[in-house]
Amino acid sequence: MIRNCLPHTITCLISNFAAIALLGLSLLGNANAAQMALIIDDVGERNGDDITLTLPTNVTLSFLPFSKHGRRLALQAWQQQRELMLHLPMATAGSKNPGPYAIHTQLDKWQVQYRVKKALADIPFVSGVNNHMGSAVTPDGERMGWVMEELAKRPLFFIDSLTISSSQAHQQAQAHGIHSAKRHVFLDPAPGIDVLQQQWQQALRIARKHGKVVVIGHPYPDTMAFLQQQLPQLAQQQDGVEVVPVAQLIGAPFAPTPLPKSNWL
Repeated sequence: MIRNCLPHTITCLISNFAAIALLGLSLLGNANAAQMALIIDDVGERNGDDITLTLPTNVTLSFLPFSKHGRRLALQAWQQQRELMLHLPMATAGSKNPGPYAIHTQLDKWQVQYRVKKALADIPFVSGVNNHMGSAVTPDGERMGWVMEELAKRPLFFIDSLTISSSQAHQQAQAHGIHSAKRHVFLDPAPGIDVLQQQWQQALRIARKHGKVVVIGHPYPDTMAFLQQQLPQLAQQQDGVEVVPVAQLIGAPFAPTPLPKSNWL
């Protein structure tokens, strides 16, 4: 408690200075807390993906272009003033289909940049981009450079989902002056609560050791249930890890604008 020191004794003044210092520390709160950017990928593909909108608004959602529900959910997420990303489809080295208008190694520069522009036009109001799949394309520095050249025309950041260790996406983003980072942890690389617990603890360890971590999960029912339990607990820990938008974590601009409810929806 700060006291009114009359007369001004040394003991009283020292006591007041100590109280002011403690007050300042309490007001700082989690200013120096470790930070986690949590991205939910593949939003819009499944009928139940509306559940992602129930997560705290500091969780970032990354939407698949040309998906059944992607554009509708992106508009609703923007109304929440949530950070949105484009989950840009890219060809994989495996047999999985990344979706329509995916970027692949047979495309020339015009075709690559056309597909980037087309995907951005389908998902409005995004602040950044990350790759969907892409193990066949992200190691191709030339095509990643074409992607980043197009993205650099807009105030967008890029997150390398790092689906293959030889990816050149992050390096090319940096070379084109784009705010960028790599994914550190996949939250749900395999089914099961044990996997979720293990990956979550790994993410927290990285955040506490290095000050920040980028985590990617998916709108699977088990993952959503897990996060709905874990995120409120994390927020209550005074010395814990703070979940923040990607832009805040990597120092990129982010200024969501509220959408009038009478429009678009």
